[in-house]
Amino acid sequence: MTHKLTRRAFKTLAAAALATSAITAPAAAEPTELLFNVFIPRPAPLYKNALEPWARAVEEASNGTLKITIPAASMAPPKKQYDIVQDGVADIATASVQFKRKQLPLDLIGTLPLIAGSAKGASVAAWETHQKFFAEKDQWGDFKLLSLFSLGEPAILSGDKALTSVDDLKGVKILAVGKDKVDTWKNLGASPVGGDGKKPFEIVSSGVADGVTVPLGTGVTQGLLPVTKQVTTVPGGMGGRAVFGLFMNRDRFEGLPEEAQKALTETSGATLARQIGGIMDKIDNTGREKFEAKGAVVTEATPEFVEAIGEAGKFIKDNWMAAAEKSGVDGNAAMEYFKEIAAGEMSQ
Repeated sequence: MTHKLTRRAFKTLAAAALATSAITAPAAAEPTELLFNVFIPRPAPLYKNALEPWARAVEEASNGTLKITIPAASMAPPKKQYDIVQDGVADIATASVQFKRKQLPLDLIGTLPLIAGSAKGASVAAWETHQKFFAEKDQWGDFKLLSLFSLGEPAILSGDKALTSVDDLKGVKILAVGKDKVDTWKNLGASPVGGDGKKPFEIVSSGVADGVTVPLGTGVTQGLLPVTKQVTTVPGGMGGRAVFGLFMNRDRFEGLPEEAQKALTETSGATLARQIGGIMDKIDNTGREKFEAKGAVVTEATPEFVEAIGEAGKFIKDNWMAAAEKSGVDGNAAMEYFKEIAAGEMSQ
């Protein structure tokens, strides 16, 4: 009987102690919420296989100190991503480096024509070259750069006529987005048609342009399968790749505790660049298979054609080298380092 009373008393005392501690113990700190704006559609592989999983990886690495929220719809169009982060409307975003080409000329190295043979290589090289040569120049200013990554390899898509040499391009109307691409096509003897790249199917199907330059995966999503009978792939990409930055409001980043900062940086950088670049390469491979299955003839550009493309776009490299010199960067050393890293990633 005494034993039973003792056990009952112990349980009562233990319950009372737990109740008291629940009242007096400080509540667990709520995680800091960061708003990650993504303009890329939710079904896109870049979103569902990379950016959204990255947000969850940050949360896990932060040990509960961070919560990453992605709005259901983008809070701004692609070109305004930098603005909403700078203004504090969003904390994190991703956008093309080309949108800030005057502020970020050094990180345009990844957009130079023919500089890398894979998106994975270009992505990792863009990040590593930034860290080694550009970071100390602090061109990102109000932004904390978390990672850089490259999109797919632009190919030449056309109708009945194969575009596999400079002679094939004479008088051919090619949709070109951006002054650099317009000038490159002019140097090759083609007749570029300027545009924003938003409706390539309508432009090609209506005859306004005879062809377009896009990564093959992008060409599929843009509905170009029915109007494409000829594809010319260019090792390294026709006209250069697009490079994106993943960035955060610098003040917001610096106001976070060290553990949260570490979670953001250690899950991004070269690790995320390699992952996204690999996804882009897979998307291009799948895109090629879909064009071939649709009956398109896929031809790789000859070394002579690639050389001509390189010469036609040499002014882009020259402009970048001038910007590097102005910034106090050894452009030749940075370019060689970029190519070395990119080639190393391709061999793995």
